[in-house]
Amino acid sequence: MSNYAFINGKVITVNATDQICEAILINGKVITAVGSTADILAACTYQHQVIDLEGRTLLPGFIDAHNHLTHQGAAFATVDFGYPAVSSIADLRDAIGHAAENCSPGQWIRGWGMNYEKFPDGRIPTRWDLDDISPDNPVCIVHVSGHNVLVNSLALKLAGIDDTVADPDGGMFVRNDDDVITGYAYDSAQQLVIPTSVDVGHHGPDIGYDLPLGELVDDIDRACKAYLKVGITSIVDPQVTTREMPGYMEARKQGKLTIKTTCMYLSNHQDAINELGITDHIGNDLLSIGPMKYYCDGALIGGTALFYPNEPQGDHGCKCNKSAGRGYTYWPDIAAFQEALIDTHRRGMQFGVHTQGDMAMDIVLDAIEEAHRRYPRTDTRHRIEHCHGPTREQVARIKHLGVIPITQPGQIHETGDDLIQIYGESRSSRFCPLRDMLDDGVPAVISTDAFVQSYKPFDTISAALCRKSLSGTVIGEAQQISILEAIRSYTWNAAYSVYQEKHKGSLEVGKLADLVIVDGDLLSISNEDIVHQTVFMTLSDGEIVYQK
Repeated sequence: MSNYAFINGKVITVNATDQICEAILINGKVITAVGSTADILAACTYQHQVIDLEGRTLLPGFIDAHNHLTHQGAAFATVDFGYPAVSSIADLRDAIGHAAENCSPGQWIRGWGMNYEKFPDGRIPTRWDLDDISPDNPVCIVHVSGHNVLVNSLALKLAGIDDTVADPDGGMFVRNDDDVITGYAYDSAQQLVIPTSVDVGHHGPDIGYDLPLGELVDDIDRACKAYLKVGITSIVDPQVTTREMPGYMEARKQGKLTIKTTCMYLSNHQDAINELGITDHIGNDLLSIGPMKYYCDGALIGGTALFYPNEPQGDHGCKCNKSAGRGYTYWPDIAAFQEALIDTHRRGMQFGVHTQGDMAMDIVLDAIEEAHRRYPRTDTRHRIEHCHGPTREQVARIKHLGVIPITQPGQIHETGDDLIQIYGESRSSRFCPLRDMLDDGVPAVISTDAFVQSYKPFDTISAALCRKSLSGTVIGEAQQISILEAIRSYTWNAAYSVYQEKHKGSLEVGKLADLVIVDGDLLSISNEDIVHQTVFMTLSDGEIVYQK
């Protein structure tokens, strides 16, 4: 175990006063002093290695509070269908054709990140766009949102899906004018067309392939190594099932789980959790079980988020219209969904709910309010995952109920132009209203939702500061936040969202020495240059786990 003294830097402590210091002292796993260079050098012993930061920035390790680590690891190893690599159906065909040339017959071709909204005609691709170039290989392409997939005819055949299949609760198949399935599946319909090892029903989308345990471990190892290089030391995986957990357990056993991971079990496991008597977070710093995960509505991109039909919207969203508003809920019985949330609250367990649209927001907030009325509790810290479409009034309700929004401002940059096309400028400008939340005293969190968006923290921070789309359009300038606010949202607030703020999330005496050193001065560069910053060193538990 090593001891370090870091001196002559900009140390962003993220303490209660946002103190900026010069140096920090680490003994083993914990921070033992923070202060001036002179103070830290005076406290050093012969056992400390002194490292001169030379003006670099040192801050708490990033805590990505909504990150699908296993899926990101898989995405690194599969076909990249993301924009701009794939910008048209012709590009899509080329990518699949190239993959087919390197696959044996019957082998799945799978990949991530397709964004058909950015294709020249914005047309949703079909299986007929793929069939002639992949006749011997089943294909599954995951949309950038993670909430819908495109498969070819062979994949449908293997799944036993034909035109007579009914749309499942919380999902739908796209059909043409002749009522023929086109190969495009939304939300819970995804799991009917891909080989999955877990039946999640209407509890959420499932894009977890049925993989050997060794491949899952490789995915985790691959993601952990990439995350440490960009300064991520902890994550919260917001959808863990009996598929992912064995992978995490085995990766931990093999020493390949190097990112502190809090798992949110999907609500289809709620009965099993209840039977086990689990009502609180369990585990250790490296691997733990945290909040229960629920889904309310669909995704912003793809247009299945549930909004009130009170504003004009574009023509690029999913024309599902399964409710009074745009989009739909996963649970067919809203009252049953709300009672499930209330029961989880009653048992003393924290939960997080995927909630995007304002109509969905009221459904969830009404349930939380009723839960507190029936079973008064303090410090519940229920989370709203994404929380991108609340009205100003709903932000006030979030504050009143002590709810924590787990946002992903990277979506404003990566898909902001598409959001305007789907929802219009007025509504899009209010998406991810971080300024309103922070001004109201809400401890909002920023995270990535990787693999859905870039896993790199400076991409996400830049989006929160600038709110510029790929085309350079500023979307919701009034919701921009500052660099120190973004760092707090990515560290202390993220730790607070899973009851971990007492031992990480800020650089204070007694806390774990999880920290990142940035190769520059974050406080003196322009907001536009934040995205170009690189990590010089990452420490976890006081050990150097990455060095440039």
